[in-house]
Amino acid sequence: MANLSPSPVACAALLCAALFLVMPGSAITAAVYGGTAGLNTSLHQDEFVVACSLPGLAGPELDGDLSCFTNASTEVIILGGDPGFSSSSASGIINATAAGRILLLSGDDLDRFSDILPVQSSGTSPGSPALIVSDPNATLSADLFAGLPGQYPNTTPVSTRESFVARSGATTLLSFENGDPALAFAPYGNGYVVAWLPPADTAYLNSTEADRVNERLVTRLLALRTGIPAVTITTAGTNATTSATPVANVTTTPPAQGYVFVSSTPGGANVYIDNVYEGITPVNLSTIAPGTHALRLTMSSYADYGTTITVAGGSTVAVSGSLADQNLTAATPAATVTPVPTDTASFWTSTSVLAALIGSIAAIIGAVATVHSLYRKHP
Repeated sequence: MANLSPSPVACAALLCAALFLVMPGSAITAAVYGGTAGLNTSLHQDEFVVACSLPGLAGPELDGDLSCFTNASTEVIILGGDPGFSSSSASGIINATAAGRILLLSGDDLDRFSDILPVQSSGTSPGSPALIVSDPNATLSADLFAGLPGQYPNTTPVSTRESFVARSGATTLLSFENGDPALAFAPYGNGYVVAWLPPADTAYLNSTEADRVNERLVTRLLALRTGIPAVTITTAGTNATTSATPVANVTTTPPAQGYVFVSSTPGGANVYIDNVYEGITPVNLSTIAPGTHALRLTMSSYADYGTTITVAGGSTVAVSGSLADQNLTAATPAATVTPVPTDTASFWTSTSVLAALIGSIAAIIGAVATVHSLYRKHP
Protein backbone atom coordinates (compact mmCIF):
# COMPACT_ATOMS: atom_id res chain seq x y z
CA MET A 1 0.00 0.00 0.00
CA ALA A 2 1.34 3.42 -0.89
CA ASN A 3 2.59 5.68 1.92
CA LEU A 4 0.07 8.55 2.21
CA SER A 5 1.91 10.45 4.97
CA PRO A 6 2.61 14.01 3.77
CA SER A 7 6.23 15.01 3.36
CA PRO A 8 7.67 17.96 5.33
CA VAL A 9 7.72 20.02 2.14
CA ALA A 10 4.04 19.33 1.50
CA CYS A 11 3.18 20.26 5.10
CA ALA A 12 5.04 23.54 4.76
CA ALA A 13 3.20 24.33 1.53
CA LEU A 14 -0.18 23.57 3.11
CA LEU A 15 0.66 25.72 6.14
CA CYS A 16 1.65 28.67 3.95
CA ALA A 17 -1.53 28.34 1.96
CA ALA A 18 -3.65 28.24 5.12
CA LEU A 19 -1.90 31.32 6.52
CA PHE A 20 -2.42 33.15 3.24
CA LEU A 21 -6.15 32.43 3.32
CA VAL A 22 -6.68 33.72 6.85
CA MET A 23 -4.31 36.71 6.82
CA PRO A 24 -6.06 40.07 6.58
CA GLY A 25 -5.70 42.22 3.51
CA SER A 26 -3.47 45.25 3.34
CA ALA A 27 -4.06 47.36 6.45
CA ILE A 28 -5.24 50.97 6.36
CA THR A 29 -2.61 53.42 7.61
CA ALA A 30 -4.01 56.12 9.89
CA ALA A 31 -2.56 59.17 11.63
CA VAL A 32 -4.31 60.45 14.77
CA TYR A 33 -4.22 63.86 16.46
CA GLY A 34 -6.30 64.08 19.65
CA GLY A 35 -9.79 62.53 19.71
CA THR A 36 -11.05 60.03 17.16
CA ALA A 37 -14.84 60.71 17.35
CA GLY A 38 -15.21 57.21 18.78
CA LEU A 39 -13.15 55.17 16.29
CA ASN A 40 -11.12 52.65 18.32
CA THR A 41 -8.39 51.44 16.00
CA SER A 42 -7.10 49.01 18.63
CA LEU A 43 -10.26 46.96 18.07
CA HIS A 44 -9.46 46.69 14.36
CA GLN A 45 -5.80 45.78 14.27
CA ASP A 46 -6.48 43.56 11.28
CA GLU A 47 -7.69 46.66 9.38
CA PHE A 48 -5.83 49.66 10.77
CA VAL A 49 -2.18 50.45 11.39
CA VAL A 50 -1.64 53.70 13.31
CA ALA A 51 1.48 55.37 11.94
CA CYS A 52 1.44 58.06 14.62
CA SER A 53 -0.88 59.06 17.46
CA LEU A 54 -0.45 62.48 19.05
CA PRO A 55 -2.27 63.56 22.26
CA GLY A 56 -3.51 66.72 20.57
CA LEU A 57 -3.00 68.90 23.63
CA ALA A 58 -1.21 71.67 21.74
CA GLY A 59 -1.00 72.64 18.10
CA PRO A 60 2.83 72.47 17.83
CA GLU A 61 2.54 68.67 18.25
CA LEU A 62 0.99 68.48 14.79
CA ASP A 63 3.38 71.06 13.35
CA GLY A 64 6.33 68.96 14.49
CA ASP A 65 5.06 65.67 13.05
CA LEU A 66 3.10 66.86 10.03
CA SER A 67 4.92 64.55 7.64
CA CYS A 68 3.29 61.53 9.31
CA PHE A 69 -0.13 62.94 8.41
CA THR A 70 0.72 64.00 4.87
CA ASN A 71 2.87 60.99 3.97
CA ALA A 72 1.76 59.26 0.78
CA SER A 73 1.25 56.01 2.71
CA THR A 74 -1.21 57.59 5.17
CA GLU A 75 -4.78 56.96 4.03
CA VAL A 76 -6.85 58.22 6.96
CA ILE A 77 -6.21 61.48 8.86
CA ILE A 78 -8.09 61.81 12.16
CA LEU A 79 -8.12 65.22 13.86
CA GLY A 80 -9.83 66.04 17.14
CA GLY A 81 -7.27 67.95 19.18
CA ASP A 82 -6.17 71.48 19.97
CA PRO A 83 -6.70 73.73 16.93
CA GLY A 84 -3.61 75.83 17.56
CA PHE A 85 -1.47 74.33 14.78
CA SER A 86 -0.11 76.53 12.02
CA SER A 87 -1.83 77.56 8.83
CA SER A 88 0.83 75.74 6.83
CA SER A 89 -0.03 72.52 8.67
CA ALA A 90 -3.71 73.04 7.93
CA SER A 91 -2.88 73.61 4.25
CA GLY A 92 -0.78 70.45 4.22
CA ILE A 93 -3.71 68.45 5.60
CA ILE A 94 -6.09 70.00 3.04
CA ASN A 95 -3.76 69.19 0.15
CA ALA A 96 -3.30 65.63 1.39
CA THR A 97 -7.07 65.18 1.59
CA ALA A 98 -7.52 66.46 -1.96
CA ALA A 99 -4.91 63.96 -3.08
CA GLY A 100 -7.06 61.07 -1.86
CA ARG A 101 -7.09 60.83 1.95
CA ILE A 102 -10.07 60.40 4.26
CA LEU A 103 -10.13 63.32 6.73
CA LEU A 104 -12.18 62.60 9.88
CA LEU A 105 -12.85 65.78 11.90
CA SER A 106 -14.45 66.49 15.27
CA GLY A 107 -14.31 69.01 18.09
CA ASP A 108 -12.45 72.30 17.79
CA ASP A 109 -10.62 71.23 14.65
CA LEU A 110 -13.81 71.71 12.65
CA ASP A 111 -13.28 75.48 12.68
CA ARG A 112 -9.79 75.15 11.21
CA PHE A 113 -11.19 73.43 8.13
CA SER A 114 -14.47 75.33 7.71
CA ASP A 115 -13.73 75.96 4.02
CA ILE A 116 -13.78 72.26 3.12
CA LEU A 117 -16.39 70.93 5.56
CA PRO A 118 -19.50 69.21 4.15
CA VAL A 119 -21.52 71.71 6.22
CA GLN A 120 -21.51 75.39 7.07
CA SER A 121 -22.44 77.12 10.30
CA SER A 122 -25.91 78.65 10.56
CA GLY A 123 -26.05 80.05 14.09
CA THR A 124 -27.36 78.20 17.16
CA SER A 125 -30.22 75.81 17.88
CA PRO A 126 -31.71 74.21 20.99
CA GLY A 127 -30.23 70.95 22.17
CA SER A 128 -31.67 67.85 20.52
CA PRO A 129 -33.06 64.94 22.58
CA ALA A 130 -31.81 62.41 20.01
CA LEU A 131 -29.95 61.76 16.79
CA ILE A 132 -31.79 60.07 13.94
CA VAL A 133 -30.48 58.12 10.95
CA SER A 134 -31.21 60.62 8.18
CA ASP A 135 -32.12 58.20 5.39
CA PRO A 136 -32.40 54.64 6.72
CA ASN A 137 -33.48 53.35 3.30
CA ALA A 138 -30.33 54.54 1.54
CA THR A 139 -27.94 51.74 0.63
CA LEU A 140 -24.98 53.30 2.45
CA SER A 141 -27.01 53.99 5.61
CA ALA A 142 -28.40 50.46 5.63
CA ASP A 143 -24.83 49.20 5.51
CA LEU A 144 -23.39 51.60 8.11
CA PHE A 145 -26.16 51.15 10.67
CA ALA A 146 -26.84 47.44 10.19
CA GLY A 147 -27.52 45.94 13.62
CA LEU A 148 -27.52 49.41 15.23
CA PRO A 149 -30.40 51.60 16.44
CA GLY A 150 -32.15 54.09 14.20
CA GLN A 151 -32.18 56.68 17.01
CA TYR A 152 -29.59 57.64 19.63
CA PRO A 153 -30.81 59.48 22.76
CA ASN A 154 -28.85 62.32 24.28
CA THR A 155 -26.97 61.06 27.33
CA THR A 156 -25.59 64.50 28.21
CA PRO A 157 -28.33 67.10 27.68
CA VAL A 158 -27.26 70.54 26.45
CA SER A 159 -29.43 73.67 26.22
CA THR A 160 -28.00 75.03 22.97
CA ARG A 161 -25.61 73.92 20.26
CA GLU A 162 -24.05 75.34 17.13
CA SER A 163 -26.28 74.75 14.13
CA PHE A 164 -25.10 73.67 10.68
CA VAL A 165 -26.61 73.18 7.24
CA ALA A 166 -25.36 70.71 4.68
CA ARG A 167 -23.61 72.06 1.63
CA SER A 168 -24.55 71.06 -1.89
CA GLY A 169 -23.03 67.68 -2.69
CA ALA A 170 -22.79 66.58 0.96
CA THR A 171 -24.37 63.42 2.38
CA THR A 172 -25.97 63.60 5.84
CA LEU A 173 -25.94 60.29 7.72
CA LEU A 174 -27.16 61.35 11.16
CA SER A 175 -29.39 64.34 11.95
CA PHE A 176 -30.53 66.20 15.01
CA GLU A 177 -34.28 66.09 15.55
CA ASN A 178 -34.81 69.44 13.80
CA GLY A 179 -33.12 68.07 10.68
CA ASP A 180 -29.70 69.71 11.14
CA PRO A 181 -26.81 67.44 10.11
CA ALA A 182 -24.94 65.71 12.94
CA LEU A 183 -22.70 63.41 10.89
CA ALA A 184 -21.99 64.27 7.26
CA PHE A 185 -19.38 63.74 4.58
CA ALA A 186 -18.56 65.15 1.17
CA PRO A 187 -15.96 64.55 -1.51
CA TYR A 188 -13.00 66.90 -1.57
CA GLY A 189 -10.73 66.49 -4.55
CA ASN A 190 -9.91 62.79 -4.71
CA GLY A 191 -10.62 62.27 -1.01
CA TYR A 192 -13.45 62.73 1.46
CA VAL A 193 -14.07 64.96 4.48
CA VAL A 194 -16.13 63.50 7.35
CA ALA A 195 -17.48 65.82 10.07
CA TRP A 196 -18.94 64.91 13.45
CA LEU A 197 -20.78 68.04 14.55
CA PRO A 198 -20.89 68.82 18.27
CA PRO A 199 -22.19 67.41 20.46
CA ALA A 200 -22.94 64.44 18.18
CA ASP A 201 -19.50 62.95 18.76
CA THR A 202 -19.76 62.93 22.57
CA ALA A 203 -23.34 62.94 23.85
CA TYR A 204 -25.32 60.38 21.86
CA LEU A 205 -23.67 57.17 20.62
CA ASN A 206 -22.02 54.81 23.06
CA SER A 207 -18.44 53.69 22.45
CA THR A 208 -19.44 50.53 20.57
CA GLU A 209 -21.90 52.33 18.32
CA ALA A 210 -19.53 55.18 17.51
CA ASP A 211 -16.68 52.78 16.76
CA ARG A 212 -18.76 50.64 14.42
CA VAL A 213 -20.16 53.60 12.50
CA ASN A 214 -16.72 55.18 12.06
CA GLU A 215 -14.98 51.95 11.07
CA ARG A 216 -17.64 51.12 8.51
CA LEU A 217 -17.76 54.65 7.12
CA VAL A 218 -13.99 55.00 6.72
CA THR A 219 -13.59 51.66 4.96
CA ARG A 220 -16.55 52.34 2.64
CA LEU A 221 -15.24 55.79 1.71
CA LEU A 222 -11.81 54.36 0.96
CA ALA A 223 -13.47 51.88 -1.38
CA LEU A 224 -15.53 54.64 -3.02
CA ARG A 225 -12.46 56.81 -3.38
CA THR A 226 -10.40 54.23 -5.22
CA GLY A 227 -13.07 52.06 -6.79
CA ILE A 228 -11.75 49.09 -4.82
CA PRO A 229 -14.26 46.25 -4.42
CA ALA A 230 -14.90 45.04 -0.88
CA VAL A 231 -14.04 41.38 -0.24
CA THR A 232 -14.70 39.10 2.70
CA ILE A 233 -11.66 38.15 4.73
CA THR A 234 -11.88 35.48 7.42
CA THR A 235 -9.42 35.56 10.28
CA ALA A 236 -8.92 32.37 12.30
CA GLY A 237 -11.23 32.30 15.30
CA THR A 238 -13.34 35.30 14.25
CA ASN A 239 -16.42 36.00 12.22
CA ALA A 240 -16.20 37.15 8.64
CA THR A 241 -15.44 40.86 8.27
CA THR A 242 -15.53 43.13 5.29
CA SER A 243 -12.43 45.01 4.24
CA ALA A 244 -11.08 46.69 1.17
CA THR A 245 -8.42 44.90 -0.85
CA PRO A 246 -6.23 47.26 -2.85
CA VAL A 247 -5.69 46.46 -6.49
CA ALA A 248 -2.18 46.80 -7.85
CA ASN A 249 -1.76 50.10 -9.67
CA VAL A 250 0.15 50.60 -12.88
CA THR A 251 2.94 53.08 -12.27
CA THR A 252 2.66 56.00 -14.64
CA THR A 253 4.04 59.50 -14.71
CA PRO A 254 1.06 61.81 -14.21
CA PRO A 255 1.01 65.14 -16.02
CA ALA A 256 1.85 68.22 -13.98
CA GLN A 257 -1.17 69.55 -12.11
CA GLY A 258 -2.65 72.96 -12.83
CA TYR A 259 -3.66 75.72 -10.45
CA VAL A 260 -7.01 77.49 -10.35
CA PHE A 261 -7.82 80.56 -8.28
CA VAL A 262 -11.57 81.07 -7.90
CA SER A 263 -13.26 84.17 -6.50
CA SER A 264 -16.85 85.34 -6.55
CA THR A 265 -19.16 88.26 -5.93
CA PRO A 266 -20.42 87.86 -3.26
CA GLY A 267 -17.71 85.76 -1.61
CA GLY A 268 -18.38 82.49 0.15
CA ALA A 269 -19.77 80.56 -2.82
CA ASN A 270 -19.37 76.78 -3.09
CA VAL A 271 -16.97 75.77 -5.85
CA TYR A 272 -17.50 72.66 -7.98
CA ILE A 273 -15.23 71.47 -10.76
CA ASP A 274 -16.70 68.68 -12.87
CA ASN A 275 -19.39 68.33 -10.14
CA VAL A 276 -16.77 67.67 -7.45
CA TYR A 277 -16.86 70.01 -4.45
CA GLU A 278 -13.57 71.91 -4.17
CA GLY A 279 -14.11 74.53 -1.46
CA ILE A 280 -15.47 78.03 -0.83
CA THR A 281 -14.49 81.23 -2.60
CA PRO A 282 -11.96 82.72 -2.54
CA VAL A 283 -9.93 79.54 -2.92
CA ASN A 284 -6.67 78.41 -4.49
CA LEU A 285 -6.87 74.93 -6.03
CA SER A 286 -3.59 73.18 -6.73
CA THR A 287 -4.56 69.67 -7.83
CA ILE A 288 -6.55 70.30 -11.00
CA ALA A 289 -5.67 67.97 -13.87
CA PRO A 290 -4.74 69.60 -17.18
CA GLY A 291 -7.61 69.84 -19.65
CA THR A 292 -11.05 71.39 -19.97
CA HIS A 293 -13.30 71.40 -16.91
CA ALA A 294 -16.80 72.60 -16.01
CA LEU A 295 -16.73 75.09 -13.12
CA ARG A 296 -19.85 75.92 -11.13
CA LEU A 297 -20.44 78.34 -8.24
CA THR A 298 -23.45 77.97 -5.95
CA MET A 299 -24.80 79.90 -2.99
CA SER A 300 -28.11 79.84 -1.19
CA SER A 301 -30.57 82.46 -2.55
CA TYR A 302 -28.33 83.15 -5.55
CA ALA A 303 -28.51 81.81 -9.08
CA ASP A 304 -25.73 79.37 -9.98
CA TYR A 305 -22.80 80.60 -12.03
CA GLY A 306 -21.25 78.23 -14.56
CA THR A 307 -18.41 78.41 -17.03
CA THR A 308 -15.76 76.26 -18.72
CA ILE A 309 -12.07 76.56 -17.88
CA THR A 310 -9.01 75.16 -19.59
CA VAL A 311 -6.12 74.25 -17.30
CA ALA A 312 -2.52 73.71 -18.39
CA GLY A 313 -0.02 71.80 -16.27
CA GLY A 314 2.03 74.07 -14.04
CA SER A 315 0.05 77.22 -14.89
CA THR A 316 -2.61 79.17 -13.01
CA VAL A 317 -6.11 80.06 -14.20
CA ALA A 318 -7.98 82.84 -12.38
CA VAL A 319 -11.78 82.76 -12.47
CA SER A 320 -14.17 85.32 -11.01
CA GLY A 321 -17.93 84.82 -11.14
CA SER A 322 -20.83 87.08 -10.20
CA LEU A 323 -23.92 85.39 -8.73
CA ALA A 324 -27.29 87.06 -9.20
CA ASP A 325 -29.42 87.53 -6.08
CA GLN A 326 -32.68 85.67 -6.68
CA ASN A 327 -34.47 87.73 -4.02
CA LEU A 328 -34.04 90.98 -5.89
CA THR A 329 -36.29 91.98 -8.79
CA ALA A 330 -34.20 92.59 -11.83
CA ALA A 331 -33.83 96.34 -12.24
CA THR A 332 -35.02 97.83 -15.50
CA PRO A 333 -32.17 99.84 -16.92
CA ALA A 334 -33.01 103.49 -17.51
CA ALA A 335 -33.41 104.41 -21.14
CA THR A 336 -30.50 106.36 -22.52
CA VAL A 337 -31.82 109.55 -24.07
CA THR A 338 -29.64 111.21 -26.67
CA PRO A 339 -30.66 114.83 -27.27
CA VAL A 340 -31.13 115.73 -30.92
CA PRO A 341 -30.56 119.43 -31.80
CA THR A 342 -33.50 121.17 -33.44
CA ASP A 343 -32.98 123.18 -36.59
CA THR A 344 -35.26 126.27 -36.25
CA ALA A 345 -35.22 127.02 -39.93
CA SER A 346 -36.20 123.49 -40.89
CA PHE A 347 -39.05 123.59 -38.37
CA TRP A 348 -41.12 126.04 -40.40
CA THR A 349 -40.31 124.40 -43.70
CA SER A 350 -41.35 120.93 -42.57
CA THR A 351 -44.41 119.62 -44.49
CA SER A 352 -45.80 117.86 -41.42
CA VAL A 353 -45.47 120.98 -39.31
CA LEU A 354 -47.26 123.13 -41.91
CA ALA A 355 -50.07 120.58 -42.22
CA ALA A 356 -50.54 120.53 -38.46
CA LEU A 357 -50.56 124.34 -38.33
CA ILE A 358 -53.19 124.63 -41.09
CA GLY A 359 -55.34 122.00 -39.33
CA SER A 360 -55.18 123.94 -36.10
CA ILE A 361 -56.23 127.22 -37.81
CA ALA A 362 -59.17 125.46 -39.51
CA ALA A 363 -60.30 124.04 -36.17
CA ILE A 364 -60.22 127.49 -34.58
CA ILE A 365 -62.27 129.03 -37.45
CA GLY A 366 -64.81 126.21 -37.15
CA ALA A 367 -65.15 126.76 -33.43
CA VAL A 368 -65.69 130.50 -33.89
CA ALA A 369 -68.36 129.85 -36.55
CA THR A 370 -70.21 127.48 -34.24
CA VAL A 371 -70.22 129.96 -31.37
CA HIS A 372 -71.45 132.74 -33.70
CA SER A 373 -74.29 130.55 -34.96
CA LEU A 374 -75.44 129.75 -31.45
CA TYR A 375 -75.31 133.41 -30.49
CA ARG A 376 -77.59 134.39 -33.42
CA LYS A 377 -80.16 131.76 -32.44
CA HIS A 378 -80.36 133.07 -28.90
CA PRO A 379 -80.38 136.86 -28.95
